[in-house]
Amino acid sequence: MPNRVIVFDVNETLLDLGHLDAPFQAAFGDTQAKSQWFGQLLQLAMTATLVEDYRDFSTLARAALELVAARRGLHLTDAQSQPILDAMRHLAPHADAQPALTRLQTAGFRLAALTNSAPAVARAQLDNAGLAPFFEAILSVDEVRRFKPAPAPYRLAARHLQVAMSDLRLVAAHDWDITGAMAAGCRGAFVARGGIGFNPVAPQPDVWEADLEAVAEAIIRVDA
Repeated sequence: MPNRVIVFDVNETLLDLGHLDAPFQAAFGDTQAKSQWFGQLLQLAMTATLVEDYRDFSTLARAALELVAARRGLHLTDAQSQPILDAMRHLAPHADAQPALTRLQTAGFRLAALTNSAPAVARAQLDNAGLAPFFEAILSVDEVRRFKPAPAPYRLAARHLQVAMSDLRLVAAHDWDITGAMAAGCRGAFVARGGIGFNPVAPQPDVWEADLEAVAEAIIRVDA
């Protein structure tokens, strides 16, 4: 039986942000603001970690909405912004998420989730998506007050799951997340959704596939 623990990022890796299109369309008049908002949110999270001024992901999500709106000369009311924030708890899983998790669980791997989302949001997200039963732990960076890709969240996962860093593999659709995990001593598995590339100047993961099902099969080949 494999001794590795597979830890999954949640947003975009397991859950589809496409569910946010409707509330973004209602608030901004187009859906392109969604990618601007998520990029702004990640920037705020990384800045908060670098300057050691932690605010939870939900607080930063609201701040990112305000910044994107200001950039567009808009002022969002609570009635416009709250549906976006509420929708984050009800994201649908990507179609390949459940088959991949089932395949890995059947193969004997231990599975956990590690997310930048606040604990209550992370639990709601995975419960509502029907994925929570796959995971022996749903971990949030809130416990260490450092966002990924800082080392502390990955060390938290290894400590909580009682494994060596080298026995933990992070699956994510973000190259910065994989890079952080590998720098902390974990292995990585990159989900290249939509054909996105991986930072060419960073160490490359030994698993890299176009979807989660292919990632699961590659992990089984490499780690089992």
